[in-house]
Amino acid sequence: MEYRSLADFRERAGYVIDGIWYPRVTSIVSIKSKPALYRYYARMPGIRAADDAKERSAAEGTLVHEAAEAILRNEHPVVPESIRPSVDAFMEFLRNNDVKPLLVETRILSPRHRYAGTVDLVADVNGVVGVIDIKTSIAVYRDYGMQTAAYASALRESDTLPHPTASWVLRLDQKSVCELCGATLRTKGGDFRVRGRRNGCLHRWSPAEGEFEFAPLTDHETDFKAFLAAKDLWEWEHAEYLARMPDYGVQLPASE
Repeated sequence: MEYRSLADFRERAGYVIDGIWYPRVTSIVSIKSKPALYRYYARMPGIRAADDAKERSAAEGTLVHEAAEAILRNEHPVVPESIRPSVDAFMEFLRNNDVKPLLVETRILSPRHRYAGTVDLVADVNGVVGVIDIKTSIAVYRDYGMQTAAYASALRESDTLPHPTASWVLRLDQKSVCELCGATLRTKGGDFRVRGRRNGCLHRWSPAEGEFEFAPLTDHETDFKAFLAAKDLWEWEHAEYLARMPDYGVQLPASE
């Protein structure tokens, strides 16, 4: 990611907490290469079209997150029709599991490792306390483990916040199915993707249906090591900005 200035870097890449600037978990993780994203750009007609679809997809993802957050807070959000199937899938997940929210859309901090982030959900799910990261992607990618491991580690530094023993990705998506050949159509961000196409089929699409995937992430130690390695690389990449920021978080000795 490129930044226009030091002020832009400070605003978009981190948070100021109690007078100290900390980089965001998502900013740090973004330093890792993303092959699936590269394939997405390669199949698009141009960079501008890819960027536009990516922005629309991100906006839809934000709407899904906001609706899920409101539901977890026992509110009654107005759900746009464009994302209703995904929100219905979220409601199905809640019906199928005993979910007790402990933290919803909460900023957390690691003074020891100098980073901060906003965790989507920490909950007791069927008797297990864990971090839940809500995604609206087409698949669960290994990168997600770095993000949830960073959140879990920061929580375990706290004396007052829940200490998770598990991490999950809750993937919410929606698609239509061809009633003639069984192919699927995903239209997230206006990027129409047909899978399982049968040659010659004119396709008769069903209304969009929501789906959820609740995937456990179990390589916590390895994922956190990968996150810290990504943080080292991120700091190297942005050393010029960080050198000009005396309020960059102070690292604590490992023994403390």
